[in-house]
Amino acid sequence: MSTDKFNTKKIFSISNITILFVILYLLIFEFTWVTQTIFPKPSLLVESFLSLWSEYNLFDGLVETTAIVFPAIVVSIIFLEIFIKGFLTLLLNYSGIKNISAPFKYFSFFFFALLLNLLFKESLYVEFIFAVIFILGKLLQILSDSTESLNEDYIYTAKSLGVSKGQILSKVIWKDLKPNVYDKLISIHTQTWVVVIVYEFVSAVNGIGSVYKLAYDYNDLAAIISLGIFISLVIVSVNSILKIVVAKLIFWK
Repeated sequence: MSTDKFNTKKIFSISNITILFVILYLLIFEFTWVTQTIFPKPSLLVESFLSLWSEYNLFDGLVETTAIVFPAIVVSIIFLEIFIKGFLTLLLNYSGIKNISAPFKYFSFFFFALLLNLLFKESLYVEFIFAVIFILGKLLQILSDSTESLNEDYIYTAKSLGVSKGQILSKVIWKDLKPNVYDKLISIHTQTWVVVIVYEFVSAVNGIGSVYKLAYDYNDLAAIISLGIFISLVIVSVNSILKIVVAKLIFWK
């Protein structure tokens, strides 16, 4: 009960801060400090947002980006669920296998986006595969970290009841680790938007990233800011839906 009250207060406090920020922005940059040229006026942002749809083809870009982000998340989850026994077997029996990725963790995803765009220009399939690999890598990283705090009592109990190794992996260990893995799905979704947009920005041929690139080339600061606000609202809205979906489908909470 106290947790619910805390979460409610937290939500209200964030909402109040956001509303206060918007009011201050309106008062300062629209009505008071009208001579400054660093930050665009709120009215200019509204006009710029409308121009994103008519001049920058925001609708097409949004469709193309969402057609990568959402299917990539679904495919990654399905892939994880199908091959979970194999992943858990490798992580539990060969713990050092996770060190294979160590040399690559110091490379930014921007590096790989640039490399793939040079090798496979204007390929939506490669962009999709890039997003799937990123999401699956994040899920496996969380899964690997979760195995370190695995409740072994469940395993001993299952073994004493004669449960097979395969069922222990899928019905016991995975069920124990699953909550922690899917609890991170919200942050993975947010990171995926960033990764995909960066990939599209580098390629400059499709998606929201290409809209950013076009606005950048035109030095359109208002368009960049209004697009950033819009994409943030989209991500926050989808995150809220994901929280409801996870809460409804994950019955162990």
